[in-house]
Amino acid sequence: MTDYNVSIAGTDGNLFDIDPKKVKNYNRQGIEKHSLGDLSGAIANYDRAIELNPNYTKAYNNRGLAKGQSGDFAGAMADYNHAINLDNNYAKAYYNRGRVRMETGKISLAMADYSWAIKHAPNYAKAYYSRGLAKLELDSKEEAILDFDRAIEIDQNYAQAYYQRANTKCHFGDNTAAIADYDRTIEIAPKHIKSIYNRGNIKCAVGDNAGAISDYDLAIKIDPNYAKAYYNRALNKTVLKDKTGAISDLDRAANLFHKQGDLDSYQKAIQKQAQEYNILYNP
Repeated sequence: MTDYNVSIAGTDGNLFDIDPKKVKNYNRQGIEKHSLGDLSGAIANYDRAIELNPNYTKAYNNRGLAKGQSGDFAGAMADYNHAINLDNNYAKAYYNRGRVRMETGKISLAMADYSWAIKHAPNYAKAYYSRGLAKLELDSKEEAILDFDRAIEIDQNYAQAYYQRANTKCHFGDNTAAIADYDRTIEIAPKHIKSIYNRGNIKCAVGDNAGAISDYDLAIKIDPNYAKAYYNRALNKTVLKDKTGAISDLDRAANLFHKQGDLDSYQKAIQKQAQEYNILYNP
C-alpha cells in the first residue's frame, strides 16, 4: 500500500515494569522515520519498542502499517491481529486491518473491520469513507452514499468523500447534486483534477459546452499532458463550431495518447481529427 494517509498511533500507552520513556522514544522514532518514508528504519524502531514491552498495542499497529506499505501484507495482518487481541476495542487496528483486506481483495471482511472500527469510534470519518468504498466494490451504491454522507457530517472538509459521493450520484443520474459535490471538492482541494475533469464531463452531457471547456482548460492547466481533457475539449469546441481549435486539441490528444501507449484512444483521436479537418477544408 502506498497511501500514507493512515492511522498511526501516538506514543502514549499502558506500560508496565519497564522504562516507559524508552518504549515511547522507540515508537516516536519509528513514527518519524515512517513519516519520511524510511519503512525499514521505522520497523526496526517498532521492533525495539515491542521487545521492551510485548503488550504495547500501538507499536504493533504502527509496525503493521509499515509492513503493509512495504508489501508485507501477511506481516501487517499478524500485527493488527495481535494489537486487536491485546485490545479488542482498538478502532485504529480494525481500520488498518480493513485497509489490508481491501488491498488484498477481501472486500466483505474489510467492510466488517470498518464496521468494528466505527462501533468503537463512532466519529471515525475515515472508517465511514473506507466502508463506503468497500460498498461501492460490492455494488451497494445507495448504502455507500450513506457512508459518504456520514463521513462528511463528521468532517465537512473531507474532499475525497465529496468526490466519491459525486461519482456515485453521477451514476444515478443526479447531475445537479454531483456537480455540487464536485464544486465542494474543488473548493477544498483546488487542484483535484479528477473532480474538475468529471465536472466538465457532466457539463458536456447537459449541454453546457462552454462550461465544460472551462473545466477542461483548468484540468489541462494543472496537467498539460492530460490527453482525455484535450480530446473532450475538442468535442465541445466542435459543438461550438470552433473547428480550428478542435483540430488543434485532437492533434495534441493524439500525440499524448500515442506517447502514453493508449493506442485505441490514439486511433480514435486521429479519426476524429481527420473528420473535422475534412469538414473544415472540404465543406
